[in-house]
Amino acid sequence: MAAINGTNGISTRLLTAPERSALLPRNESDIVGASHVNEPKPARVIFIGAGLSGIAFAYKANQIEKLSYTIYEKNADTGGVWLEHRYPGVSCDVPAHGYSYTWRANPDWSRFYASGEEICQWYQKLAREYGVYEHTKFNHKVVGAKWDDESQLWTVEVDNLAAGHRFTDTAEVLVNGGGPLDNWKWPDIEGLHDFQGPVLHTAKWDSSITLKGKRVAVIGSGASGIQLVPQLQPIVSKLVSFNRSPNWIAPQFAGQLAEHGRDTVYTADQKEEWRNHPEKLRDYRRVVEHTMNAHFPSFYKYSEAQKADRAAVAESMRKRLNNDSILCKKLIPNFELGCRRVTPGNGYLEAITKENAEVVTTGIRKVVPSGIISNDGQLHEVDVIVTATGYDTSFVPRFPIIGTGTVNLQDKWREEGAAAYLSVAVPGFPNYFTILGPNAPISNGSLVTAMEHLLDYALTFVQKIQKEGVTSAAVSDEAAAEFNEWKNEIMKGLSWSGSCTSWYKNGMVDGPVIGPWPGSVNHFLEIIKHPRYEDFIFKYKSRNRFTYFGDGRSTKEAKGLPLGWYIQ
Repeated sequence: MAAINGTNGISTRLLTAPERSALLPRNESDIVGASHVNEPKPARVIFIGAGLSGIAFAYKANQIEKLSYTIYEKNADTGGVWLEHRYPGVSCDVPAHGYSYTWRANPDWSRFYASGEEICQWYQKLAREYGVYEHTKFNHKVVGAKWDDESQLWTVEVDNLAAGHRFTDTAEVLVNGGGPLDNWKWPDIEGLHDFQGPVLHTAKWDSSITLKGKRVAVIGSGASGIQLVPQLQPIVSKLVSFNRSPNWIAPQFAGQLAEHGRDTVYTADQKEEWRNHPEKLRDYRRVVEHTMNAHFPSFYKYSEAQKADRAAVAESMRKRLNNDSILCKKLIPNFELGCRRVTPGNGYLEAITKENAEVVTTGIRKVVPSGIISNDGQLHEVDVIVTATGYDTSFVPRFPIIGTGTVNLQDKWREEGAAAYLSVAVPGFPNYFTILGPNAPISNGSLVTAMEHLLDYALTFVQKIQKEGVTSAAVSDEAAAEFNEWKNEIMKGLSWSGSCTSWYKNGMVDGPVIGPWPGSVNHFLEIIKHPRYEDFIFKYKSRNRFTYFGDGRSTKEAKGLPLGWYIQ
């Protein structure tokens, strides 16, 4: 190694690794580690899902020394919901530049609101760059997980869907990135599968079914139904929209930045400028993010912002419904703005005013071979039924997750309702982290940024396992209970606890809110950035928690780096 000039003739030559080792005294104590402080040990993570969170996880995990991981993905490729959802009109209702990782801008988004296909292609490109394909086992479905307190490891059961066999894998940490909107289900309607024609679901679209010129029923008026209806109405002979209850159909999110609304495209000159001047794209993205996040005050039930925004959205809906008194009565809610997910619906309200469209709000009694009987006894004869009825939104895992004391998280959340500390950890489940679990900021602002911070949070604990001799970390019952108590209290003043039935409340009117975070997205980011380690119970490899302090050397000394680094 090269020498550093010293003073007073004292040599400050950097020692080689063998020279440094030769100088170390022998220490026989069982609590003095034979390593420098914070020396990382190998650790392993099993991550569930290769959607946006899985791709981001790979990017971040690749930067951590001695960390190995496997991603298990039930589908044949990356992309998550954007891979699975292929119904006509599928797109993101958030601006594309607000649906990108904070560290990676895409100057080549074609539109202000990108299509599902373009989003999927972009994230698959990033997956290739970040080595996701090398670390992911596709067509592999996790079917069970169990914590072993003796070995301090998770044992995960996996079905190889292609080969048709089951095997187990182990890791120190299990991270569930399956997401809250991934487990689609058929609606519980009597006779649904006795229907003589095709029955489709927006999350499992069959593009081989011809809809042109057909009589089509669309069940559901949530986000997917609102995107689908305007695509079908012009091509079908009759469209019957079954709307169980009204929704707030808002103008486009950050629409004031989109000159031509949903049809706003980026020019070649704009994209070229962003490629050549990334600082300009950064500034533009910040404006987009600010614009989306600035609407949070309207989620306070009794705020002036709630009153003003509710009146504005109602007036917008009336105009788009041509002031049709019957449709306005059926479709404009009388509950708080935001009690259900506020959804921009480009062309939706306009489509259901057309002559070939009918809106049924009396509810569905049952399905018969020729069509749907509504609760008022009327038979609506159709050729095709499309269910836009969403997912299992209870947050209950789709497979058994067994923590300490043989507690199954499925049973726990079915009996008590879903509840997670800061949306990311559950007492009794050591080294288990959920990404976008109960009460994550799914409707509060920038979702992608929140997801990134949740991953950072989980990886902070991974690094404590690597560097500090920790074998497990589990949030305490007391901390989780107090967070849940605070969350329920503050929710009383927020619109998500309003007077509607909502999947945010697991389909109830007055149940606890398990959907959004009880605050703004910036509120969440500030809280989740620095873990409250005092809320966790730690176990250690050694009988002394300070064994990881090692043999007295710093990381810089161990690596032969300059030791006067702290001079400013």
